[in-house]
Amino acid sequence: MRIAFTSTFDSQDVHNWSGTPYHMSHALANEGINIDFVGKLKRKLPRFFKLKQTLKHYLSDQRESPRFNVFAAQKYSEQAAQKISSLSVDAVISPLINPIAYLDCKQPLVLWTDALYASLIGFYPPFSKHSSSTIMQGNEITRACLSRVNLAVFCSDWAANSAREIYGMSREKVKVVPFGANIESWPTPAEISSIISHRSQNKIKLLFLAKSWERKGGNLVLAVAKALHEAGYPVELSIIGYHPPGMTTPPSYVKCLGYISKHTPEGRHRIQNALSDSHFLFVPSRAEAYGIVFCEANAFALPCLTTHVGGISTIVKDNVNGMTFGLDATVQTYCDYIINVMNDRKRYEEMAAASYNEFTTRLNWRSAAQHVKKLIQEI
Repeated sequence: MRIAFTSTFDSQDVHNWSGTPYHMSHALANEGINIDFVGKLKRKLPRFFKLKQTLKHYLSDQRESPRFNVFAAQKYSEQAAQKISSLSVDAVISPLINPIAYLDCKQPLVLWTDALYASLIGFYPPFSKHSSSTIMQGNEITRACLSRVNLAVFCSDWAANSAREIYGMSREKVKVVPFGANIESWPTPAEISSIISHRSQNKIKLLFLAKSWERKGGNLVLAVAKALHEAGYPVELSIIGYHPPGMTTPPSYVKCLGYISKHTPEGRHRIQNALSDSHFLFVPSRAEAYGIVFCEANAFALPCLTTHVGGISTIVKDNVNGMTFGLDATVQTYCDYIINVMNDRKRYEEMAAASYNEFTTRLNWRSAAQHVKKLIQEI
């Protein structure tokens, strides 16, 4: 099988979209699929777009988004079509809507993505100021794409439901295949046993690993750590990726490690040590289309404490590889759960082992690529 892997950017650059297209395409290649990469497409916007964008911003504080523009999407699709016409491929797959929204080609089209436009409005903060024109075009581009594809694969049930319920896509064309962890290596089963057994038995170690403080629930994480500390429980909170706003001197139980790049050997080593040493990844997101960080945590047998929003519940199964809480869950609710689990070492170690099992059986790119390859062959 040979496919065209289509994106607007260079999908072989691991820095694009947190490395998801990179790991996705490499996993497909490892399953014996030959890949022609169609990317680095040029964004072309309609005349006077910048002027309209500026006026919208200053006159009504609304955003006219170039990403959700019909003209731009059409031009992306034209460029993709031109490149694909010279290729001999069996199918076209894209992790993005724009390059295939208006793509007309003889090969089957496959979308494999994390979210659709309508489900992001009122969910992700950057979308809250989209202009009425952008909202209309965002939905139009999405409908155009879904009407063309032969198969729409989503990484979560939440995203798949939006395709069916909001855009009316037929159930036969909609499938759910979770994304994998965007990591190059992970511990062996023997190493995992050692990692779990060596986790502290006299201190609760929480890890907040995220680039966005507010959207990822950073203030709640701090509040829970403070409550545990004040209640007399030995707790250590490590924060990677963001320094808490307004915090000049962290309290004794908080370690602010700053931004650490996982694209350098040193950075990967530090993050892996944090994942191995902690008891829980604690990222109670306010909004999350998926959350690959939870897959990465499970690769190190690290259970996740998070929220039941967006696509997270496809990754985290309650009391199996972590726990999801409602957005209105109190600090005390989190504290009670953490204390109850940590007071039962056997229960904790079983949850940690189950987290690793979830990674090895379904939250890895090899399993995902094998599933999607089979789905493509069945078209």
